Amino acid sequence: MARPVDSPGGRLYKPRKRIAPLTVALLPAKPLALAKTRLAPLLDAGDRAAIARAMFVDVVGALRAATALDAVLVVTADEALRADAIAAGAVPIAEEPRGLNAAVLRGTAAAVARGASALLVVLSDIPLLTAADVDEICALAPARGALLVPSKEGTFTNAMLRCPPAAFPPRFGRRSLARHQAAAERRALPCRIVRSRRVGFDVDTPDDLRAFITTPSATATYREACRLGLVSLRPVA
Repeated sequence: MARPVDSPGGRLYKPRKRIAPLTVALLPAKPLALAKTRLAPLLDAGDRAAIARAMFVDVVGALRAATALDAVLVVTADEALRADAIAAGAVPIAEEPRGLNAAVLRGTAAAVARGASALLVVLSDIPLLTAADVDEICALAPARGALLVPSKEGTFTNAMLRCPPAAFPPRFGRRSLARHQAAAERRALPCRIVRSRRVGFDVDTPDDLRAFITTPSATATYREACRLGLVSLRPVA
């Protein structure tokens, strides 16, 4: 029988009986005051927080619009992001700021407790993510094992689907793509690498932000960049 799931308003509701596996997305997000410090040469603390929040809104919106997902969990210690998660229809999971892998472990445990059979972890700084991208990842993932989407540099992991959700521990950070592959191999699990321009495009440095604003997009992040006057950084043709 399906487990009751926390609703955005804090009440419990009982999901309808399902035959298909339960696929859940997990979005970990650090407090806005600590986010995007590498953008400091370009933005002050308030503007960095604004850009980080806009990217979070874009990502959680794409996850909620995806048809392949049954629920979206957000692990964050930030009250503003928690409010954004609730407004989007995601389920917030409170945490103390202890790092990305600790947040993913906490979210994984919460997803398993809610009956998830597959868990898609997506980072909060990939503003070009679309619902179609999410659906494609879920469709391409092995029935048992993992699917990894690398960053544009090809060494980090921007999205990871594990089936079952706790198939191996998260290894986000430096060389995370290779470390996740190795973790899957140690468990004798298939691991598929899928490259995606949009999913791979994370905004972490001033050069990333300049590249992002080169092309207008219907994203909260682009609108926030316009509000902050960052479109003036676009190169003139």
